[in-house]
Amino acid sequence: MLKKFFKKIKIIFIVFCLASFAFANEDFDAIYDSLYEADFNYIFGIDPKQADDYTNYMHSPYPLFRTGVRLIFKTKVIPPGYYLLTPRERNGTTYVLFKENGKVSYTIPVYREGIVPEMFYKEKFPHPNPTFFQKISKKTMEFIGTKWGKKNQRTPIPEAYIDFEDEGGYWNMILYYGDKKYYLLFKKDE
Repeated sequence: MLKKFFKKIKIIFIVFCLASFAFANEDFDAIYDSLYEADFNYIFGIDPKQADDYTNYMHSPYPLFRTGVRLIFKTKVIPPGYYLLTPRERNGTTYVLFKENGKVSYTIPVYREGIVPEMFYKEKFPHPNPTFFQKISKKTMEFIGTKWGKKNQRTPIPEAYIDFEDEGGYWNMILYYGDKKYYLLFKKDE
């Protein structure tokens, strides 16, 4: 019984190692060449689903990204600055919208999607230990909110994280948003 268990564990470990090796040695030239620019534009740069997103939250549910380098995707050059990153699906393809001042400035396709590991956000984000008085005030506010505040309760904002990796001649960007992660690829400035 124990031998079968360890045999299964070894097989799972070998499959995991092979999969991680396959992803580690990706051919970024082939991936970049296979991607296409978006063949559509948003009218006046307005995302039609944006109003629905903002009605459920107190402020923007999307992560703010600051880039200090120029990001190049085919003919689009994203200058350094601050952008709200919004993942959207259109015609079976997932895109990440780079928004400036609420307007869509750039639409970049995603080359791969994945699922965020369960404990990822807990490992990446610090969780402060509240004091005794902070715990009491939080419990009090939760009690008051559940008794009298049902009309204006907002949904919690999805957790987000951005990872940026140097892959030789490319920038590999991974956007973790909620329970999904999105991979984007940009060419380096030459």
